[in-house]
Amino acid sequence: MLMKDACQQFLFNCKYNKKLSEHTIRAYEQDIKDFNSLTEVKFIDDINKSKIKIFIRRLQQSDLSVRTVKRKIACIKSMIKWLEQEEIISNNPFYQIDTSIKSPTLLPRNLPKQALRKMLRAARSSLNLKKEDNYDLKKLQTLIHTGKQLNKLTCILIIELLFTTGVRVSELVNIELSHIFFNERKIKILCKGQRERFVFLPNIELVELLIAYISLRKVTNAQHFFLLVNSRGNQASPQFVRKLLRNTAIKARVDKVTPHMYRHSSACQLLESGLDIRYVQRLLGHQSILTTQLYTHVHDNDLQKKISKANIRSFIT
Repeated sequence: MLMKDACQQFLFNCKYNKKLSEHTIRAYEQDIKDFNSLTEVKFIDDINKSKIKIFIRRLQQSDLSVRTVKRKIACIKSMIKWLEQEEIISNNPFYQIDTSIKSPTLLPRNLPKQALRKMLRAARSSLNLKKEDNYDLKKLQTLIHTGKQLNKLTCILIIELLFTTGVRVSELVNIELSHIFFNERKIKILCKGQRERFVFLPNIELVELLIAYISLRKVTNAQHFFLLVNSRGNQASPQFVRKLLRNTAIKARVDKVTPHMYRHSSACQLLESGLDIRYVQRLLGHQSILTTQLYTHVHDNDLQKKISKANIRSFIT
């Protein structure tokens, strides 16, 4: 079988059977393209231990990060395993190779509290909302009449939801109106791998904001059931969310801000407030507690700064 045909079958399985995200599929396509380019394999039967070693060695010699190299190897390893399961190949060369690569532990970047406050204040001030103002529908109706004006409220909602719930940007833009349960104050989130979890709306102000937004999104004549819309009424994209945050960061005079930094900030603040790490793991949708434990290191760094500032040794010297 031609390599390109086998690759197409594998990607088809990933997309329609495993239901992986479009982002993951695009990454897999690039990983497979790189494998074919670096090894010059044209037929499935040409894949062997030597070819796999060449692929890994050339990846390690490139300027790619360790994390990217590991992802590319994992993709090809997954494809070869699937081909073996489907009996398209009889021998899996990965069984004979040690592919373990130690990657450095990168602590997640989060936003300090001051930056979080500046971002929300900047977003609210664009609609002339003062600190004491709530999200009153009647008042907002007098301020929002067009799609571009709605973008300002969209930005506020994005900032509020990203920080309060810790959702990923891909999860945020895929929230449907039917996923919001106002009486229970919770939202159903579709996670990676088509899993589901719930995030929660801890206060009435956030509920009022959602109610007001759903009412006002009609100014765009949106013809779909996704919560977030752009000024033309289409489903908001991750790029649209990043653009709103980037523009707000400029107004707030805050350094680079990404949606994922809000997720990190949410986790750090929850742990700092004393929430059990298991609850944080469940809220963020981490399959492994080890992923959630990364945030405890960030929390420890903050703790170290506070201990150094306290300098209790000075009391005895």
